[in-house]
Amino acid sequence: MILHKNNLIVISVVVTIVYALIFFVIKDLGNMEKLLTLLIYNDPAVIGLFFVGLSVIMEKNQEVLSALFVTPVNHHVYLISRILTLSLLGWACALGMGVSILGTSFYVVHFSVGVFGTCVLFSIMGIVVVSYSSEFLLFLLKSIPVLLGLSLPLLNYFNLTDIGLFYYMPLQGCLNLIANSYREIPVASELIYGYFSIIFWVPVFYFFAFRIFKSRVINT
Repeated sequence: MILHKNNLIVISVVVTIVYALIFFVIKDLGNMEKLLTLLIYNDPAVIGLFFVGLSVIMEKNQEVLSALFVTPVNHHVYLISRILTLSLLGWACALGMGVSILGTSFYVVHFSVGVFGTCVLFSIMGIVVVSYSSEFLLFLLKSIPVLLGLSLPLLNYFNLTDIGLFYYMPLQGCLNLIANSYREIPVASELIYGYFSIIFWVPVFYFFAFRIFKSRVINT
């Protein structure tokens, strides 16, 4: 309801429609899969990072948090509801862009899990960053190195680098699933790594994010 009230959902839908129309027009140019991947990390994934920070900061300024956290509300429910809502929104936007380019000629399950996992990881990192931010401008400045750091595996994906360390970074598994969803015959080892990477990194990220959020926001 907060997202709807502040038109965040409408903004995301409008941006997705614009992208979808552009993709539909230029889809015959070739090699659109890598452009789609780039824009997934430019728009749907970033939705989680920025919007979770924006929603928490707005609730701080409106004194919603101070009232909410004196109630018996489960703190995990508060965080997970925002992570899931924004991740589902990001996934829906990415799926819309994917269908506009590829139609149905891609593996929707691998694509969806990869995109959703990406959005979840970005949303969780948004919670970490907003825990150290008192206003949205400061949050944006602190988000830039986080965004760049998480996105390092894209350098290998676009053949700009070939750094082995990047293959073990949290986002690589999600990227494996997205990249293999475009292939006629996905690479089994990359799919297995992708799924297990998400299963491992999401709980790890959330554990530390919750501890930080609890110490810096809930208990202050």
